[in-house]
Amino acid sequence: MTKKQFWRNASNQGMICGCGLLAVSVVAWVFGFAPGSSWNWPELLRFALIAAVIWMSGRRSAALVGPEGWPYGRAVGFIFATMMFAGIVAGVGEFLMTNFIARDYYDALNAGQIDTALAMYRGTPFEGRMEEMRGTMESMLSNPFMLIFGSVVNYVIKGGFLGLILGAFLYRKPDFFAAGGDTPDNG
Repeated sequence: MTKKQFWRNASNQGMICGCGLLAVSVVAWVFGFAPGSSWNWPELLRFALIAAVIWMSGRRSAALVGPEGWPYGRAVGFIFATMMFAGIVAGVGEFLMTNFIARDYYDALNAGQIDTALAMYRGTPFEGRMEEMRGTMESMLSNPFMLIFGSVVNYVIKGGFLGLILGAFLYRKPDFFAAGGDTPDNG
Protein backbone atom coordinates (compact mmCIF):
# COMPACT_ATOMS: atom_id res chain seq x y z
CA MET A 1 0.00 0.00 0.00
CA THR A 2 1.46 3.34 -1.01
CA LYS A 3 1.40 6.46 1.13
CA LYS A 4 -1.19 7.96 -1.18
CA GLN A 5 -3.49 4.96 -0.75
CA PHE A 6 -2.89 4.99 3.02
CA TRP A 7 -3.97 8.63 3.37
CA ARG A 8 -6.84 8.27 0.90
CA ASN A 9 -8.23 5.29 2.81
CA ALA A 10 -7.73 7.03 6.16
CA SER A 11 -9.49 10.18 4.95
CA ASN A 12 -12.38 8.25 3.42
CA GLN A 13 -12.91 6.14 6.54
CA GLY A 14 -12.49 9.23 8.72
CA MET A 15 -15.17 11.05 6.75
CA ILE A 16 -17.54 8.12 7.17
CA CYS A 17 -16.83 7.99 10.91
CA GLY A 18 -17.09 11.79 11.29
CA CYS A 19 -20.46 11.86 9.52
CA GLY A 20 -21.66 9.05 11.78
CA LEU A 21 -20.48 10.92 14.87
CA LEU A 22 -22.28 14.02 13.66
CA ALA A 23 -25.42 11.96 12.99
CA VAL A 24 -25.37 10.82 16.63
CA SER A 25 -25.21 14.48 17.69
CA VAL A 26 -28.14 15.35 15.42
CA VAL A 27 -30.21 12.48 16.82
CA ALA A 28 -29.38 13.60 20.38
CA TRP A 29 -30.50 17.13 19.49
CA VAL A 30 -33.71 15.97 17.78
CA PHE A 31 -34.70 13.82 20.75
CA GLY A 32 -33.64 16.52 23.22
CA PHE A 33 -31.10 14.42 25.07
CA ALA A 34 -30.27 16.07 28.38
CA PRO A 35 -26.65 15.57 29.41
CA GLY A 36 -25.86 14.57 32.93
CA SER A 37 -28.34 11.72 33.11
CA SER A 38 -27.16 8.35 34.30
CA TRP A 39 -27.61 6.75 30.87
CA ASN A 40 -25.47 8.50 28.28
CA TRP A 41 -26.57 6.68 25.13
CA PRO A 42 -25.03 9.14 22.61
CA GLU A 43 -21.56 8.44 24.02
CA LEU A 44 -22.22 4.70 23.89
CA LEU A 45 -23.29 5.04 20.26
CA ARG A 46 -20.19 7.09 19.47
CA PHE A 47 -17.97 4.48 21.11
CA ALA A 48 -19.65 1.66 19.18
CA LEU A 49 -19.37 3.62 15.94
CA ILE A 50 -15.67 4.35 16.47
CA ALA A 51 -14.98 0.69 17.32
CA ALA A 52 -16.89 -0.53 14.25
CA VAL A 53 -15.17 1.90 11.88
CA ILE A 54 -11.73 1.07 13.28
CA TRP A 55 -12.38 -2.64 12.99
CA MET A 56 -13.89 -2.60 9.49
CA SER A 57 -11.50 -0.07 7.98
CA GLY A 58 -8.49 -1.73 9.60
CA ARG A 59 -9.47 -5.16 8.26
CA ARG A 60 -10.14 -3.69 4.84
CA SER A 61 -6.78 -1.93 4.73
CA ALA A 62 -4.95 -5.01 6.00
CA ALA A 63 -6.54 -7.01 3.19
CA LEU A 64 -5.39 -4.46 0.60
CA VAL A 65 -1.70 -4.70 1.43
CA GLY A 66 0.45 -7.13 -0.42
CA PRO A 67 3.13 -9.47 0.86
CA GLU A 68 4.76 -6.69 2.91
CA GLY A 69 2.08 -7.23 5.57
CA TRP A 70 0.30 -4.80 7.84
CA PRO A 71 2.52 -4.30 10.89
CA TYR A 72 1.16 -3.18 14.25
CA GLY A 73 2.70 0.29 13.95
CA ARG A 74 1.12 0.90 10.56
CA ALA A 75 -2.25 -0.38 11.81
CA VAL A 76 -2.17 1.98 14.80
CA GLY A 77 -0.95 4.85 12.61
CA PHE A 78 -3.84 4.23 10.22
CA ILE A 79 -6.27 4.33 13.15
CA PHE A 80 -4.82 7.62 14.44
CA ALA A 81 -5.02 9.13 10.92
CA THR A 82 -8.61 7.94 10.51
CA MET A 83 -9.60 9.45 13.86
CA MET A 84 -7.89 12.73 12.95
CA PHE A 85 -10.05 13.03 9.83
CA ALA A 86 -13.15 11.94 11.79
CA GLY A 87 -12.44 14.68 14.34
CA ILE A 88 -12.17 17.31 11.60
CA VAL A 89 -15.49 16.31 10.03
CA ALA A 90 -17.26 16.01 13.40
CA GLY A 91 -15.76 19.33 14.57
CA VAL A 92 -16.98 21.20 11.50
CA GLY A 93 -20.42 19.66 11.99
CA GLU A 94 -20.46 20.57 15.68
CA PHE A 95 -19.51 24.15 14.79
CA LEU A 96 -22.40 24.38 12.34
CA MET A 97 -24.81 22.92 14.87
CA THR A 98 -23.51 25.09 17.72
CA ASN A 99 -23.71 28.38 15.84
CA PHE A 100 -26.46 27.93 13.26
CA ILE A 101 -28.67 24.86 13.48
CA ALA A 102 -29.26 24.09 17.17
CA ARG A 103 -28.00 27.18 18.93
CA ASP A 104 -30.38 27.03 21.93
CA TYR A 105 -29.67 23.36 22.57
CA TYR A 106 -25.90 23.87 22.49
CA ASP A 107 -26.10 27.06 24.57
CA ALA A 108 -27.79 24.99 27.29
CA LEU A 109 -25.17 22.23 26.93
CA ASN A 110 -22.30 24.71 27.10
CA ALA A 111 -23.80 26.53 30.09
CA GLY A 112 -24.05 23.21 31.91
CA GLN A 113 -20.42 22.39 31.11
CA ILE A 114 -19.24 25.80 32.26
CA ASP A 115 -21.27 25.54 35.48
CA THR A 116 -19.73 22.11 36.13
CA ALA A 117 -16.23 23.50 35.57
CA LEU A 118 -16.92 26.46 37.85
CA ALA A 119 -18.35 24.19 40.55
CA MET A 120 -14.97 22.48 40.83
CA TYR A 121 -13.43 25.78 41.94
CA ARG A 122 -16.06 26.77 44.51
CA GLY A 123 -14.43 27.57 47.83
CA THR A 124 -10.94 27.87 46.35
CA PRO A 125 -8.84 31.00 45.81
CA PHE A 126 -9.50 30.66 42.06
CA GLU A 127 -13.28 30.96 42.34
CA GLY A 128 -13.41 34.69 41.54
CA ARG A 129 -11.01 34.36 38.63
CA MET A 130 -13.02 31.52 37.14
CA GLU A 131 -16.23 33.57 37.36
CA GLU A 132 -14.45 36.37 35.48
CA MET A 133 -13.43 33.89 32.78
CA ARG A 134 -17.01 32.74 32.09
CA GLY A 135 -17.33 35.03 29.05
CA THR A 136 -14.03 33.83 27.65
CA MET A 137 -15.06 30.21 28.05
CA GLU A 138 -18.41 30.89 26.35
CA SER A 139 -16.70 32.54 23.39
CA MET A 140 -14.20 29.69 23.12
CA LEU A 141 -17.02 27.15 22.88
CA SER A 142 -18.40 28.93 19.81
CA ASN A 143 -15.02 29.46 18.11
CA PRO A 144 -14.72 27.19 15.03
CA PHE A 145 -11.01 26.56 15.49
CA MET A 146 -11.43 25.59 19.13
CA LEU A 147 -14.33 23.26 18.31
CA ILE A 148 -12.48 21.59 15.44
CA PHE A 149 -9.20 21.33 17.36
CA GLY A 150 -11.00 20.01 20.43
CA SER A 151 -12.92 17.51 18.36
CA VAL A 152 -9.73 16.26 16.67
CA VAL A 153 -7.95 15.86 20.02
CA ASN A 154 -11.01 14.19 21.54
CA TYR A 155 -11.43 11.58 18.81
CA VAL A 156 -7.70 10.97 18.33
CA ILE A 157 -7.41 10.16 22.03
CA LYS A 158 -10.59 8.05 22.18
CA GLY A 159 -9.94 6.24 18.91
CA GLY A 160 -6.23 6.02 19.62
CA PHE A 161 -6.66 4.17 22.90
CA LEU A 162 -9.15 1.85 21.30
CA GLY A 163 -6.83 1.50 18.31
CA LEU A 164 -3.94 0.43 20.51
CA ILE A 165 -6.03 -2.56 21.54
CA LEU A 166 -7.68 -3.32 18.20
CA GLY A 167 -4.40 -2.83 16.31
CA ALA A 168 -3.11 -6.01 17.93
CA PHE A 169 -5.89 -7.94 16.19
CA LEU A 170 -5.62 -6.10 12.86
CA TYR A 171 -1.95 -6.55 12.06
CA ARG A 172 -0.86 -9.04 9.42
CA LYS A 173 2.55 -10.65 9.28
CA PRO A 174 4.50 -10.27 6.04
CA ASP A 175 4.46 -13.21 3.67
CA PHE A 176 8.10 -13.83 2.83
CA PHE A 177 7.33 -16.55 0.34
CA ALA A 178 4.70 -14.67 -1.66
CA ALA A 179 7.28 -12.92 -3.82
CA GLY A 180 7.74 -16.08 -5.82
CA GLY A 181 10.97 -17.42 -7.13
CA ASP A 182 13.01 -20.25 -5.78
CA THR A 183 13.56 -20.58 -2.09
CA PRO A 184 16.75 -22.21 -0.90
CA ASP A 185 16.39 -25.76 0.25
CA ASN A 186 17.84 -26.09 3.71
CA GLY A 187 17.12 -29.79 4.01
